[in-house]
Parts: sequence; structure tokens; C-alpha cells
Amino acid sequence: MIDTVIVDASVALSWLLPGEETDKSLRLRDYAVENSAVKLLVPSLFWYEVGNVLWVAVKRGRLIQSEAAEALKTLTDFQFDIAGIEITEVLAISFSQDLAVYDAAYLHLAQNYKASLWTIDKRLIKAAQKLLIRVEPEL
Repeated sequence: MIDTVIVDASVALSWLLPGEETDKSLRLRDYAVENSAVKLLVPSLFWYEVGNVLWVAVKRGRLIQSEAAEALKTLTDFQFDIAGIEITEVLAISFSQDLAVYDAAYLHLAQNYKASLWTIDKRLIKAAQKLLIRVEPEL
């Protein structure tokens, strides 16, 4: 049986960026690596979000450009599956939960796939809980 989870950029980046990792998020990473039956699903915007965070980290001096490139390469090794979204549904979630549209995309996928959401974004966690979406790691 395939276990599908929705991974948002905040938790994926916590696996790589210095000072962002937590024991709980690293346990999720290890679980995904050790269990081939886990399908990591993301919206296509995930890569733009990740790339932007890495770009900002370089601009702010947290990373050098080669470290950002290596972090991106490491994330691609996870072989995330990309799922399409229905933008009208995402926008409706965005309005109902008072979230940015790109955050609502993760909730939309979690609802559609009846999957857990892996995130460390506190606003996203609150919205997911209101929508009865299981969130990991529990903070």
C-alpha cells in the first residue's frame, strides 16, 4: 500500500537549511527515505517556493550560491511527485482560511488525496486542523 503525504516547502527546506531543522521534521525525512511505500506529493509551485527561499538565503548571506544549488539537488533526489491543482478550489480555500493561495494549494492536495500534510508553517497547521487534515510533525 502506498502512503501518500503532501510535503510543503517549509518542512522540506527544514531538512536542508542550517538552523531550520527540528528533530521532528528530520524524523519525517528519515521515514520518507527508509520507506519506499511513501509517495511524496507536491504542487508544481513547490519548486518555485523552494527556489525562492534558497535565493533569499543567498541574498541574505545564510548560504553561498553553491550551497543553495547543492540543497536544491538534494531535494530533487527525493523524487517528489507533482500533482495538479484546481485553482478555483484553491482560491476558495484561500479565502475561507485566510491564507495565501500558494499555501492553500497544499491544503487542496491534502483534501483531494485524503493525505497527511507535512509542514512546520504554523498558519498552515492551524488552517489544516480546521479542515480536519492530519498534520505532521506535531509541534
